[in-house]
Amino acid sequence: MAAITLSHSQALRVIGQDLVPISCDSFELSTVGDDYIVRWYGSETAPSIPSRKAFLNQLVRNRLRRVKAEPRASNQLRFSRSEILISDHERQAKRRMDSPTDVRDLSFVLRVLGNYLDQKSARVFFIAWSPHLIRVQHNGKEELFTPENVYDFGIRMYLKRSDRRSS
Repeated sequence: MAAITLSHSQALRVIGQDLVPISCDSFELSTVGDDYIVRWYGSETAPSIPSRKAFLNQLVRNRLRRVKAEPRASNQLRFSRSEILISDHERQAKRRMDSPTDVRDLSFVLRVLGNYLDQKSARVFFIAWSPHLIRVQHNGKEELFTPENVYDFGIRMYLKRSDRRSS
């Protein structure tokens, strides 16, 4: 069976799309082998438990249709590369190919961070996310970013893509 090739940029965008309905303020995202693990923490602004629980139930039901899912803690999600790839293909038809409409969208920001990690050739990483500070550990380094830093990275990323298309 051929290995699934998936960049961190692609994987983190899909994970961000799955995390948007949770609306958590703080979370940790890390790699464990070929999987991605997300743990989030409650906050005053998090949605009520029934809406979070409904989202998680739907997510688990969707995954059970694809792959037998193992029980998970209520504040943790595990994403395999194959699940991410399937989800990406399902959503690809729905996405427009132009720039995102809201650059503060979690999937966009995680995609930008994934692109940054791809450029750094990071295989193993850890991201600690909070509203005002993003801590990224990779390749034995720790870096701190603000949402403004990530926005700037995203603008540069899209400008490079535009340059490639016009060449």
